[in-house]
Amino acid sequence: MKGATMKESSRFIPTTRLAAYDVINKQGQAMGHVQNFVVDMLFGQIAFAIVSFEGIRGITDKWFAMPWVALQWNQETRRFILDMPEEVLKEAPGMHKDKWIDEINKWHEDKDLELLDRYYTSHGIESYLGILQQKITKIGSHKPDAKFEISKDVAGEFRFKLVATNGETIAVSEGYNAKAGVLNGIESVKRNAAIAVVEDETA
Repeated sequence: MKGATMKESSRFIPTTRLAAYDVINKQGQAMGHVQNFVVDMLFGQIAFAIVSFEGIRGITDKWFAMPWVALQWNQETRRFILDMPEEVLKEAPGMHKDKWIDEINKWHEDKDLELLDRYYTSHGIESYLGILQQKITKIGSHKPDAKFEISKDVAGEFRFKLVATNGETIAVSEGYNAKAGVLNGIESVKRNAAIAVVEDETA
């Protein structure tokens, strides 16, 4: 419709926009605001949200590195929910709002987060080191189920075959005049196999 504006997604939101959202407790009371995010570039994930708690007396001059798993996003209200007692935050190792970058610049290794992790885990929040370990374990335990092998036959045509981990051939392609054709064929199989239906013509 002409003149209509597109509604912003409440699920997929750029981090530049996330900093505009509020943090509330489970009762819906205002606690503070998300100020920024710290991304773990090694593991490709958000490690912490930098949060200010203007709604809590006594800690307005501090910003806090809140574990990402501690914040729950509410799609309807477009706010972050933090289920954590105020007493916990008042005792937490906060950072000066003008020097928080200097503080995180000291974090280089996993062990540098142990103090912060130890504090939050004592209040039921999963440790960041624990999350990383789960990810490492998951990556390490994943093995490809099959592989594509490309060959050239006696007629000079390129073919691929899908080979299971036990070495047995699952499928063989037609012949392709060029290598680009066989690569396109592999991509087509990858793209379509998961959604392909089975038609039993023997029934």
